[in-house]
Amino acid sequence: MTNPSDPGHPQHPPAPGPPGGPYGPPPRQHPQIPQPGAVPGPRPPGPAYGPQDQQQGWTPPPRDPAGKGILGALFDMNFDHMITVRLVKLIYVISLVPITLLALLMVGYGLDWLARDATFFGLLLLVTAPFLWLFQMLAVRVLMEFVINQFKISEYLRVIKDKD
Repeated sequence: MTNPSDPGHPQHPPAPGPPGGPYGPPPRQHPQIPQPGAVPGPRPPGPAYGPQDQQQGWTPPPRDPAGKGILGALFDMNFDHMITVRLVKLIYVISLVPITLLALLMVGYGLDWLARDATFFGLLLLVTAPFLWLFQMLAVRVLMEFVINQFKISEYLRVIKDKD
């Protein structure tokens, strides 16, 4: 075999490497992503803002920029002020009442069936009631979190649109 450095061996240019040098391509620069609920602008002084806010210069938007209450937002024909976000907590608490009443009713029927010597059906109702309560509460919670998440996405997109 011949050595590539021998004068009789043809010289070939080195093969092109990956862009950015021998260590791979340069890292991608990502645009700064705003913090949740943040809008560009000056920050008021105070301890409510952490170091990430100081680095990015973002402040949370006011909850009710126009000072409208629920009735004022109800007659907002541009749909700039959302009522659902304000009512989600109330809807969650209101849904807790019938779900809990249903579970208690199942427990009552289970105890009644136990008293009538229908042990299997009574025990089935007693064991099923807390699991049904938990499942229904989780379903309502997931639905409410989905709704809130959709509104937060809309808020963040509005901030991004207003920034450009």
